[in-house]
Amino acid sequence: MPITFILHGGETSRADPSNESFFRYFTTAAAKPVVAILMCYFSKPEETWLERLEADRQRVAKQATKEFRLTLATSPEHLLEELPKHDVLYVAGGDAELIEPLVPRLQALPDKLDGKAYLGCSMGAFIVSSQYVLSFDKQESPSVHQGLGLLPFSTLCHWDIEPQKEQKVRLLLEAAPRAPILALEECKYSIFIA
Repeated sequence: MPITFILHGGETSRADPSNESFFRYFTTAAAKPVVAILMCYFSKPEETWLERLEADRQRVAKQATKEFRLTLATSPEHLLEELPKHDVLYVAGGDAELIEPLVPRLQALPDKLDGKAYLGCSMGAFIVSSQYVLSFDKQESPSVHQGLGLLPFSTLCHWDIEPQKEQKVRLLLEAAPRAPILALEECKYSIFIA
């Protein structure tokens, strides 16, 4: 069955009509009367997960079109174990150095996502792409990072405020010349069905 991907460019906490629309998908992406949503904050410090979960619960509740329940993923293994019982997976943005070491433990994600919706913000969008480039201030040298490859393109987030557009595009084209590049602006999102 197809997977619906809704990828966001960053800053979901900002008051913006597009963010409101994005949070509406948490409950409209599944055709069920009660939507089970698995929330993943692996790119955030663990001590902030519960606070972030509550903030996102309020954002989802404001836009909800039906009942929903949220579950917090506590590890990659827990995420993969819980995902079959959920309709939607949300992977929040944050710091690459926190989530990238966990990506090898998520190799089974494509099979577990079959027929579900995946919502990803910034790092959450990056990790399902084939490749991506981080903010240069967050890494020692400009380089291309490999995602899980669930979607066959390169991704750039925070595009509207990106000062190094040309250099990032060049890096991605050198790494994967035939791969399309998805550029996501903050507060904006794109939808893919694969």
